[in-house]
Amino acid sequence: PRGVVGVIAPGNFPIAGLYRSVFPALLLGNAVVLKPSEHSPRSSAWFVRQLQAELPPHVLELIQGDGQVGAALVAADIDACVFTGSSRVGAEVERSCQQRGIAVSAEQGGNDAAIVLGDAELPRTVAGITHWALQNAGQACGAIEVVYADSRIAGPLAERLADAFRRLQAPTEPGLSGTLAPLAHEGQLRAVLAQLEDAIAKGAEVLCGGGHRGLFMEPTVLANCTDDMLVVSEETFGPLLPIVAVDGPADAIRRVNRGRYGLTASLWTADTARAEVLARDLDVGVVTVNNHAFTGAIADLPWSGRRDSGHGIANSAWSLLTFARPKTVVVDRSHGVEPFWAPFDDDLVELGHLLADAQRGRIARAFRIPLLLQRRAARVKAFFGIG
Repeated sequence: PRGVVGVIAPGNFPIAGLYRSVFPALLLGNAVVLKPSEHSPRSSAWFVRQLQAELPPHVLELIQGDGQVGAALVAADIDACVFTGSSRVGAEVERSCQQRGIAVSAEQGGNDAAIVLGDAELPRTVAGITHWALQNAGQACGAIEVVYADSRIAGPLAERLADAFRRLQAPTEPGLSGTLAPLAHEGQLRAVLAQLEDAIAKGAEVLCGGGHRGLFMEPTVLANCTDDMLVVSEETFGPLLPIVAVDGPADAIRRVNRGRYGLTASLWTADTARAEVLARDLDVGVVTVNNHAFTGAIADLPWSGRRDSGHGIANSAWSLLTFARPKTVVVDRSHGVEPFWAPFDDDLVELGHLLADAQRGRIARAFRIPLLLQRRAARVKAFFGIG
């Protein structure tokens, strides 16, 4: 175990979001100090109390506060750090940990794209994109935040998405009221509204939504979007979905790969074999075909990012080096000697040349290897007086 692991967590999943860091850290024998988001202190504190009731004293501790408290935790005498949050703060956390030589895993959000090919099954594609764009009101690092749609179907896709978003905003079916979550706080609402205003000023068309009641923002679809709009290039973290028409999958992949973020992306198409080939060119940590981002809840699959999405790995065996250092113990139970041990002589030099030749397929003189091995063992034994 590394020792003491500091965990700095966001507020969007204040209990389930802790599983992938707190549990493996504890199971590998570490102590943990958790700093939850200042926007969700009580639910995370409840989670800690449940574990503290089963753990020895001080194995899991909780500290509350804002970014200053998080900075103090990183600067404290911890042995590893797991951070989830913004790219700006995550870069500072990574830099501080690297300067101190401690392990760090940072997930810094994303601007996840759904790439819709011309042969996609539109009704199911609309259902999937709607869910992954609006789950938790879009307040998830793996939410769909931009749609790159083949120009041949971008218009019909945008209209279908707008119809679905509109019906969720004002449910006409029994039991659908209250299905959309609010934004977490006023600062997040202001950030989403600023992106909406920027997009409209640059020519985006609002197909539905755009308003808000308190922290409940209407699910909003934007058409005619371009790369210079903040809603396309930056993380939104809200129920605001831009549609960008592209000239096929290669154009969409280029746009994703040149963006700041590289957490996840999805490909929507009837040709799954083609999608698997295209997935290799996407420079993101997770690619899903005809679905999106659900692997974040699968413990055996790595969840990672590129560029401003961070450089850590959550979930899977790949993540465990954050919480433990590898250590090798080798036990030699033989009573003989190794032929390459000192003293060095001409036989050892010849043996080295013959072994190198054998590795390259030159075996004309390989018959001498067993003889040289015997002579070398005898020489080492004689030198050290081994019977």
